[in-house]
Amino acid sequence: MELSPGTYARLPLRGLLVFEAAARRGTFSGAARELAMTQAAISQHIGHLEAELGVSLFERHHRGVELTAAGERLLPRVEEGLQALATGVASASRHRATRTVTILTDFGFAAWWLMPRIAELTDLMPEVEIRLTTSQGTTDALGSDFDLAVLFGNGQWPGCRAHRLFAEEVHPVCAPSYLAQRPLPPALPLAPADIAQMRLLHLRGGGPTRWFDWPDWFAGMGVPAPAARQDLAFNNYQIVLQAAMLGQGVALGWAPLIDDLVRAGSLVRLTERPLSSPRGYHLVEPLTRPQLTDTARVNAWLRQTARA
Repeated sequence: MELSPGTYARLPLRGLLVFEAAARRGTFSGAARELAMTQAAISQHIGHLEAELGVSLFERHHRGVELTAAGERLLPRVEEGLQALATGVASASRHRATRTVTILTDFGFAAWWLMPRIAELTDLMPEVEIRLTTSQGTTDALGSDFDLAVLFGNGQWPGCRAHRLFAEEVHPVCAPSYLAQRPLPPALPLAPADIAQMRLLHLRGGGPTRWFDWPDWFAGMGVPAPAARQDLAFNNYQIVLQAAMLGQGVALGWAPLIDDLVRAGSLVRLTERPLSSPRGYHLVEPLTRPQLTDTARVNAWLRQTARA
């Protein structure tokens, strides 16, 4: 039976499902059980389908039904159409299940600010997979594939729009145990000259420094930096803070990375006055990437959480 595309488009989907089930089962009662319908409803759908096509699709017998020649010709087309429909629905479901938003940031921000809050974001968007990637260098970051980024710098990244989340504010910090080891534990806040007598923990990068270092801090406080001695240096800020929490010395602590650690008592700020700059952590959006709904929701969450 040859039907025009327009005729197929007019056929009710429910009627085609009923037709296929009845043909496969060989009885209207079997189709009714499979589709959780009454036998009368099955008969009604088949009757409407036959009226629409102008042909009989089944020969009714006492113990079941049998396809007519027209029904035999229609069945393969219906099976193909239903299979194609099922494949399309499955594909759409897989696409929905793999909705992702990729956030790029550096190791320190990921470990000390974002990770303690990431569960809140996944609870807010359970249908979206949040992918967190890290890169310490700006050059590496700009070459990465990401939807949003939280990057430290001056807010200027080619091909991107940036919104500052946190200004650069730095305090010397250490573990309470490190202060307790001092012969005469000093009272807080400390003077820069007192900090100069302590073991300093340095963050060393492989290229030009993009953040404050200890000479910058002492210069900002108006005192000379101490001479080189038995300090410790690391190339990863996570290690710097871990060394500070283990009582190995005094680190420069960037807000907001140290804020939770200070509130928890793992670190203490040694001064009241921060060293600040126009730099900071920025929310960065690639201009060439479409702003999808999921990305916009993550964007809004990052801004709101940073203000909290």
